Amino acid sequence: MRAIINKLSFKRLVILEVLAVLLLFAVALYVRLKFVFGINHPPLLTDAFNYDAMTRQFLEKGFLGYMSQKPNAYITPGYPLFLAAIYSIFGYMPSSPLLQVRIVQSVLGSLTCIIVYLTGRRLKSKATGLIAGSSYALYPTFAWSCTLILTEVLFNFLFLIYVYLQVRILENKSRVESFFCGLVFAAAVLVRPVIFPLLAVPFAYQYFIASKNDKRIIRIFLYALAGVVLLMAPWWIRNIVVLNKFILLATQTGNPLIAGTFPYFANIDLSRYNVSDQFAEGIRLIIKGFATQPLLYLKWFTVGKWNFIFGYPWYYAPAEFTFLKSVWFLHYVVIVLGWLGVLFSLIKNRLRVIALFALMLTCLQLLFVPEARYAYSIIPLLMLLMGNVVDFLLIESKQGC
Repeated sequence: MRAIINKLSFKRLVILEVLAVLLLFAVALYVRLKFVFGINHPPLLTDAFNYDAMTRQFLEKGFLGYMSQKPNAYITPGYPLFLAAIYSIFGYMPSSPLLQVRIVQSVLGSLTCIIVYLTGRRLKSKATGLIAGSSYALYPTFAWSCTLILTEVLFNFLFLIYVYLQVRILENKSRVESFFCGLVFAAAVLVRPVIFPLLAVPFAYQYFIASKNDKRIIRIFLYALAGVVLLMAPWWIRNIVVLNKFILLATQTGNPLIAGTFPYFANIDLSRYNVSDQFAEGIRLIIKGFATQPLLYLKWFTVGKWNFIFGYPWYYAPAEFTFLKSVWFLHYVVIVLGWLGVLFSLIKNRLRVIALFALMLTCLQLLFVPEARYAYSIIPLLMLLMGNVVDFLLIESKQGC
């Protein structure tokens, strides 16, 4: 009888969890569509305009060229190809199907909330997952950004799937999941290449620190690497064939690097640095800056840029659109508790891989020009770390008593 009761109780808990996840998705989708249909969207400008033009050009002329009438590799092709798929389905003459793009991005953003929940649940507990997933659902920036024709929503969807899979394979050492994890990582890189340096980090951490030279870590890393190479290879081959040179990621990275070398944007003039190898020029300017003004550059490349990235939310919805303004404070709660969660994870050895991701992504962003937009993919990690802290303080510590 007790076994039957336990079985029924387990089924009831499963049903409740499924209902909670569905409710999380429904709330997330509602707030995103509220932005999609509630805002009078302005004309496309800067990056959004260029993505749209590049996609239409690709569909009409068959080549990828960002801000160019001929092929180039200025950006990675992931987001234009994503737009091209939607444009092909819904048509792009006489105008682009921007409403459909925004709806698709709203669905992806809502699914991302579930991915965040599943990651927190696997790392720590259902409470951690719900705290992080609910925060992702209601965070104003994540809801508003679904209206933008930019890479952020698609990238977070792919990146956080990768994070979830990475957490799984470090535990179960599955070769199949490792290969799929590599594919997803490469897909995220093809949307935004900034995470590429993270490829070996979780495996190296697990091998040298967590698992103490477990040889299985090397094997699953090789499977993940195979997935990365398989998906990246068409882009590399295209660059060799079309552009007559090997381009690992994209050629754009040098310009943001140079722009980030001007402390507090004083006397910034990028026209003076229109050189062929902008990445090398950016490194040269950083070295020169630290050699001539070490204290200024140390401050700029640490707390200075950190304040620009995390000091305020990336959010430019119309002022008259007051929806979700009541949860505006959530940004500062996530930043404070999330970074406390980084320290807590390092001390308590909980969610340490997530803390490592947050630290490394932040360090990478500190190299480039600082904008609040660049916190977009770090904040979900901080939400997971925040969930861990809140779970420990409000639930776990009481149970311990």
